[in-house]
Amino acid sequence: MTSETTPVTGAYLAASLGTCVWYAKALLADVEPDTFAHMPMANFNHAAFNYGHLALYPNKMLELIGRTDAQLELPFGDDLYGAGVECVEQDGRYQSMDVITSAFFEGHDRLLEILPSIEPSAMEVELPEGRAREMFTTVGNAVTFMSCSHTMMHLGQVSMWRRAMGLGSCM
Repeated sequence: MTSETTPVTGAYLAASLGTCVWYAKALLADVEPDTFAHMPMANFNHAAFNYGHLALYPNKMLELIGRTDAQLELPFGDDLYGAGVECVEQDGRYQSMDVITSAFFEGHDRLLEILPSIEPSAMEVELPEGRAREMFTTVGNAVTFMSCSHTMMHLGQVSMWRRAMGLGSCM
C-alpha cells in the first residue's frame, strides 16, 4: 500500500490561517484593555502574553519562506514574548492591548497576503540543522505548524483565560 501526500501550498495555509485570525478577533470582542495582561490565577498565560507571543511568528514564517523583505518591525521582541519566557501579572513590562493586538493582526495580515503566492517548491526546502529541524523536516511542515496548530494552541489558552476572567464564550 502506498500513501500519497498533498504538497503544502500557501493558499491552503492561508485559508486555515484566515480562520485562526477570525477566531483571534472574536476572542477580543469584550476584553477590556485594563484586564488584558491580568492573570486570574497562577500558571496562566494571559491574553497579552499570548497575542504578543503569536505576533512574533509571522516574521519567523516569512523568513522560512524566503520573504524577509516582507517582515514587519515589531514594537517588542523575543525577550518579552519568546518561547520559554515566563508570563507574569502586568507590572509595566507589557505594552498596551492596542499595541500588542495591532502587531498581531498586522503581521498575520501581511502573511495572509503573501502565503497564496508562495511556490510549493519553497515549502519542500529542508530546514537547517537545529531545534526546529528536530521537529519538522521541511519549511512547509514548520510553517503549517506555526500558522495553524501553534496559533490555535495559544488561542485556546486565551479562550480558557476568558473563562477564568468571567467573560464566557466568544462564540
